[in-house]
Amino acid sequence: MRMPSIFITGTDTGVGKTAITAGLTAILRAHGRDAVPMKPVQTGGIPAGNQILAEDVHFYQQVTSLPVTPTEINPYCLIPAVSPNIAARLSETTIDLDEIEQAYRRLVSRHEVVLVEGAGGICVPINDSFTFADLAKRLNLPLLVVARPGLGTINHTVLTVRYAQQCGLKVTGIIINGYRAETATMAEKTNPEVIRALTGIPILGIVPWIDGLNVETGQAANLTEAIGNSVKWPEIFQGGLR
Repeated sequence: MRMPSIFITGTDTGVGKTAITAGLTAILRAHGRDAVPMKPVQTGGIPAGNQILAEDVHFYQQVTSLPVTPTEINPYCLIPAVSPNIAARLSETTIDLDEIEQAYRRLVSRHEVVLVEGAGGICVPINDSFTFADLAKRLNLPLLVVARPGLGTINHTVLTVRYAQQCGLKVTGIIINGYRAETATMAEKTNPEVIRALTGIPILGIVPWIDGLNVETGQAANLTEAIGNSVKWPEIFQGGLR
């Protein structure tokens, strides 16, 4: 049975979407599934000679071997570290939504499951009138929401879920990322149950803080093991596992 692909979004930038995407891809591949990640638009790209290095794609490659080239999974990589619509304007580039969809369709036709990672939160604009929520809907993908553990995450997570649902998107589950059990406050301890009660969406994992993990420098530490031990990953792809 073919596994369903998924769109991974976050409640904000810096919540760990890239780490979760890379780790889930690695786990699926380790279990014999032909999984690949996709980063439709990367901003804050790093100039490297005649090319622009996509930091998130580089991190994917550090975590697991991939049978794809960077350009196959990252159609647009722009240098300005701003929202994609502004980065494209500053770079004098037009982000072609048809090109993004075609890149996704090619991956889906060649691989069993594609994990599409957004940029920032779900409302971040790709162009001046089209957001990542619109992209998830265009690709007909359910959402996995990555959230912070700390104070304020209830508001951010509930708003993300409610907005996604208003857009007609299915939210499969929520992952809390970067939880420090040894120093957790009462808010951090109780946030997951409050979020679950307010949204009706299952918390499919509470990923611990991982010392040494650094997406910017490509340091994966024990990411795959941590996600494998803390995330109910088969439930994310339910219907495709036997």
